[in-house]
Amino acid sequence: EAAREEPAGEEEAASGYDWARQWYPVAPLATLSGNGPEPIKLLGRGLVVWRSGGGDESWRCTGGICPHRLAPLAKGRVNEDGQLMCRFHGWCFGGDGACVKVPMAAGDAEAEARLLGAQRTRLPSYPTCVRQGLLFVWPDADSREEAEATEPFVCEDLGDEPAWGMNDTPAGWRVWMEQSWDPSHAPFLHQFTLPNFAPENAVPMGQFEVEDLGNAGLRVKHGGYMQSNQGMKALRRFGAPCANSTTYEYPDGRTIGFVFYFVPTELDRVRHITTSYFLPAPDASEDESKGGLAGNQLQMSRVLLRGRTLQSVSDRGKGPVERVVDSACARWPHLAQVRRGLKNMRLLRGRLGDQDNAVLSFQDRVGLPAVHAGGLRPPAPSERFGGPATEYVLETHADALVSRFGAWLAARGG
Repeated sequence: EAAREEPAGEEEAASGYDWARQWYPVAPLATLSGNGPEPIKLLGRGLVVWRSGGGDESWRCTGGICPHRLAPLAKGRVNEDGQLMCRFHGWCFGGDGACVKVPMAAGDAEAEARLLGAQRTRLPSYPTCVRQGLLFVWPDADSREEAEATEPFVCEDLGDEPAWGMNDTPAGWRVWMEQSWDPSHAPFLHQFTLPNFAPENAVPMGQFEVEDLGNAGLRVKHGGYMQSNQGMKALRRFGAPCANSTTYEYPDGRTIGFVFYFVPTELDRVRHITTSYFLPAPDASEDESKGGLAGNQLQMSRVLLRGRTLQSVSDRGKGPVERVVDSACARWPHLAQVRRGLKNMRLLRGRLGDQDNAVLSFQDRVGLPAVHAGGLRPPAPSERFGGPATEYVLETHADALVSRFGAWLAARGG
C-alpha cells in the first residue's frame, strides 16, 4: 500500500508480531576480540557471545549466568575445546548451552549423570549469524528453524564489511526510532552543529509517500526540509525491528546514505550501530569516487559543510601519537577496522549526539511518563492522521512519519 500518510486502521492490528523472534545486531565484529566471552544486553537480558572455533559460523550466544552458583559467565574463558568455562568453579558449556563438564564431579558417575546434559544445568542458547561485519542474535531459544529461514535486515548498498561505529545511549528504543523518522528536527535541534543547520534555513515539508511493508517495516519517500536540500529525493526504510536506512539523492546524481541500527538493550537504553556511505555522481572526480570515510567526507562537504571537510584537518600533519596508532593499525588490521569505525562515527556523533541525547532522554524519562501519569493532556488520536491515541500533537506533514510509525508500532503491541 503506497502513497499514504494516514496511519493504519484497527483492521491491520492483528499482525502476530513476536519481538523476540527477530534478528538484532549486537556489535560489529571489529569490536569483539573473539578470544573469550563478552557480555551483551538485548531486550533487557544479560547474555554472552563467544566463539567456539574459527569462522563466522562459530559465534555462539548463551545466557550470561552460570546455573551452578549464578556467577557471571562473561568473566569466564573459552577453553581449548571451544567450550565456555565458568571462572568460578570451571563448569563448561557447549555451543548449544549444554553442560559438558563439571570438574568437581570427575569420577563421580552419579553426579555426572545428574549434571551433564541436564535441563537444569543448560544455558539458554540463541541463534547467531554474521552479515556485513555485524554479529546478529535471535533472542528466542525455541525458534531456531524460523531464525535460519529468516534474513536480518541489511542495506543492500553497503559492502561486506562497512566501517561501523557503535555507541550506547541513555534513551529508549521508541524515542530513538521516532527521532530517525523526524528529519524536520535537524535545523532546529542541531543549530550551530553544521553551517546550514539553523532555524531560518528550515522549510515546511511536503507530503510523504508511505509504503506499508507489513511486519517487515515501512518505506517512505520525501523531499527536503532545509533550503540547502530542497531539491533532494530522500528514501527512508524502517527495517524491523530496529533499522533505519536513509538515502539522500541530489539533483546532480550524488547519493549519500546512512544506516542506523537502534538496538534495544534495556528498557531505557539503546545501542547505536551506525555507518554512512556514498554513491558518487556519474561525472564525479577521482577523489570524490573514493570509497570509505574520505569519500564520505568529500561528499558531505558539498552537502553540509560548504567545502570544509574533516579530511582537511587530518591533512595538516600527524603527531607522534597518531603515527604510533598508524603503525599499530598496519601491524594489526583488526585495530585499523575499529579505527575506521570510530572515524566514521565522528560524522554523526559529537555535538549532534549530545543534542539528541539531551532531548530524547528527557522525552523518555520525563515527558512521556508525565502524560501517562495524568500531568499533561491525555493521549488522543491525531486530528489530521487519525490512528491510535498518541502522547504527541501531530498535525503537520512533517509529523506524518512519527504518526505512521506509531500506528505500525501500536499494531504490534509496542
